[in-house]
Amino acid sequence: MLNAQRDAVTTSLEPGERLLEAAAVTLAPGIPHPPAELLAPRRVSPVEEGLGRSFGLLRRAYAVVNPVSAAVGAIENRVVAAEPERVLHGAGIGGGWQSAAGRLVIRLHEGGAKGGGLLAVTDRRLLVVVDRAALWQLFTEEYALHWAVPRAEVREVRRHATGVLQRGRIDLHFADGSWVAVTADLPRAADPVVAAFHS
Repeated sequence: MLNAQRDAVTTSLEPGERLLEAAAVTLAPGIPHPPAELLAPRRVSPVEEGLGRSFGLLRRAYAVVNPVSAAVGAIENRVVAAEPERVLHGAGIGGGWQSAAGRLVIRLHEGGAKGGGLLAVTDRRLLVVVDRAALWQLFTEEYALHWAVPRAEVREVRRHATGVLQRGRIDLHFADGSWVAVTADLPRAADPVVAAFHS
């Protein structure tokens, strides 16, 4: 675990709680996006709103100047969207949206988590801490607790290396029988997280 990761997680610990290991993770490929109605509405800042309008204008201007390329790009997007990642990478989740695994996936699509964060193992809990700094705050980090579950609700944390794209894959199995896969940004960081859970 890097010192920066330790510092980011430490502020989210309860009194007397001991951090064992942490690693930057993202949801593994093959996990479907939660239905929009299950996600908490996201508040858009005025700056983001302005940037969104600017990009929309640029996209429309590009389509006018180069309609063939824009049409090809749109078709490519549809083909990629039609090919589920789970066909290429295998299943990434087991259990419905109301299961522990489903709730974690939903949470990792909310509140600026962007599908990932720092997964930490403590002597009491598994938790995810995310940087809540806005996109334009390039040199600012605002880490905060985003999700937590007592270790008693986690049945197993298991390494699951599958191919080149998921060498850092970790499967989190919950007490309700559901499971979800995350991938460590640095594959070598996956083993210490698993070892910490079983220590």
